[in-house]
Amino acid sequence: MKLQQLNYLIAIADNNLSITKAAEKLYTSQPGISKQLRLLESELETKIFERNGKQLVGITELGEEVLNRARKVLHEVNHIKNITSLANQSDSGNFSIATTQTQAQYVLPKVFANFHKRYPNLTIDLQQGTSDQILSQLQKQEVDFAIASGNIDLGANIVKIPCFQWDRTILFPHDHPLGDLRKIELHDLAKYPIVTYPFMGSAKNSSLTSAFKKQQLEPNIVFTARDADVIKTYVRNGFGIGVIASMAFSPQQDRDLLGYSTKDILPRCTTWLAFNKNIFLKKYMKDFINYFAPHITSEQLSQYIHQDYTSSLQLANTVEEDKEEKALPMHQMWHI
Repeated sequence: MKLQQLNYLIAIADNNLSITKAAEKLYTSQPGISKQLRLLESELETKIFERNGKQLVGITELGEEVLNRARKVLHEVNHIKNITSLANQSDSGNFSIATTQTQAQYVLPKVFANFHKRYPNLTIDLQQGTSDQILSQLQKQEVDFAIASGNIDLGANIVKIPCFQWDRTILFPHDHPLGDLRKIELHDLAKYPIVTYPFMGSAKNSSLTSAFKKQQLEPNIVFTARDADVIKTYVRNGFGIGVIASMAFSPQQDRDLLGYSTKDILPRCTTWLAFNKNIFLKKYMKDFINYFAPHITSEQLSQYIHQDYTSSLQLANTVEEDKEEKALPMHQMWHI
């Protein structure tokens, strides 16, 4: 059996069973394809196509299975070719990442500073959006990587790698009643309008709203924005108290606001990096993962890529929910 025969086989199936059209597409002769088809069927001792005289009129049941497996074989052959081709390419091209404003502004600059030194000829296309928009771009294969937060199932075709955890910060003006409390609880937050990020998927999937509901409370979310700076602006203008990622709050730059950590009243959030399972991970992509989440070893990365969907989902959920054992590191900015 030859790869050329499998190519001929697929070309015939994809051209309405026309050997003539298949030959034109592959820039070869019709008699040559017919001969290789006869040799392949003889070797396999089966008929792949149904015939009416010399004309092909259908595909046999066993032929459909042969075709499916032939496509898989040639797909893997192309992967092998890509590996050798990409290994010889220079570290240039376009690297696209979809992420949230918070990650883009407060986490990735330092990562990209180091990454760009290693790959100065690589063009980085950073696209910002909500978590739902990011997921849509990833599923449509419009970007190489997606970086976002939220405990959501991304689907069987997506590799999801939990990278680090972070806490939220509550923001309010100095003269706000919350500033008089020694300790802030969820029932205190429920008394005031809340300005925060949009939810990924729906509010019921949010760890923030789930925490309130566990205490039979209902958060009064009056305004959402994807940009932490926008949230701060509306807090300053009296729309309500803000709930943002702790990394987005600076006591020096935000001196007119008070920040209170939610580490004792709200669950930690997990930032994950995701990509399509069928993508070929180039060397610079693996290096980026190492810069972004240096605690993830090459063995762990391989485990995420090659394990089946159910195991992957269980592993991701276990890591995200393992708050007590701190399976993931806290982002370094929270140690300040």
